[in-house]
Formats: sequence, structure tokens, C-alpha cells
Amino acid sequence: MPSPGKTGIGALLLLVAGMMPASCGGTARKASTPRPPHHATAAGTARSTAHSGRPVGVTQRAPAPGTTLAITVTRVIDPLLHSGAKIPARDKAVGVVVSARNAGPGGYDSSATSDFALLSAAGRAMPVYVPTGVCQTYIQDFMNELGAGQARTGCIGFAVPVRDAPTTVRFSPEGGTTGVVRSWKAR
Repeated sequence: MPSPGKTGIGALLLLVAGMMPASCGGTARKASTPRPPHHATAAGTARSTAHSGRPVGVTQRAPAPGTTLAITVTRVIDPLLHSGAKIPARDKAVGVVVSARNAGPGGYDSSATSDFALLSAAGRAMPVYVPTGVCQTYIQDFMNELGAGQARTGCIGFAVPVRDAPTTVRFSPEGGTTGVVRSWKAR
């Protein structure tokens, strides 16, 4: 049984971690819960289909709480050059350019880095902060406060192993809490 001091420190660390803001223009309003890697299933053994989804350029409608979103992955930039992204030497920056339109009737407020995922053979890529270039990360995330009838374009940067090509882009409204998933073939 852990000592009371260690339990208190662990609880404090969890509290502090939950209060930290999300990266890449995300917000600190929503606490995130750890998710298994994309390739895990209920049994924890099978891998997801690498090339599932629609081609890049196809618009898909996705219901979200109180509204419907029309999402188009317009381009996957591999590699994303001259981005200034600080990533490990074994990785490369990859950009995913997205067009999002809120078809209404309600508003939508989430974070692109929690709503979008990029997959490769190595698994789910980590979003990265991109200080310059076509995929620059802005303070106001393009998926924040998207009113009915509004449309925005944005780009999300990801770190992908140099040896891997991106395979799938996924969109899950509200950070995946709704159970809705739309996907595009990255190649």
C-alpha cells in the first residue's frame, strides 16, 4: 500500500496535468482522458485498416452536438518543409490542410488537435506546434467558436517517423467523445 505522502503527490501531479492547456491552438476548457493507441481494439491486438476512408478532397458531413459539420481534408503535405517545428531527428513534420463549415443549426467549439488525427504505419502521429509557413499554428484554433454558417480553413502539423508515409486522416467531433468518425486516405 502506498504511503499517504506518495498518494498526495500523485494526485497533485494529475491535477496540475489536467490544468495545462492543449498544444497547437487547443483550449484548456476540456479535460482529456488518455486514449489507447489507434491500433488497439477491445481485445488490444488487432490493427486498424491503414487505408480506410474517402479520398482527400471529398467533403464529409459529421453530426456534432447541436449541429452538423462539413469537413474536407484538402491536402496532406508530406514533408512539411520550412515549418520551424521542433521534432525529434527521427521524425518529419507533416501538415494536414482542412476546410470546415458549420452547416448548423448550432455552434461548434472544439480544438483541431483533438478532433483530427493522422495515422501512419507507426500509429497515431503527435500534433506539433508549427511556428512558420503554410501550416502555422495560431493562438485562435480554426475549430474554436465556429458559428452556424461559418467556414474556416486551417492546417494541423504532426510529427511522423521519417521512414513512414501518412496513411489516414481522421476527424472525430468533440475530441472523439461523440463516437462519430470520418476518415480520408492520406495517399
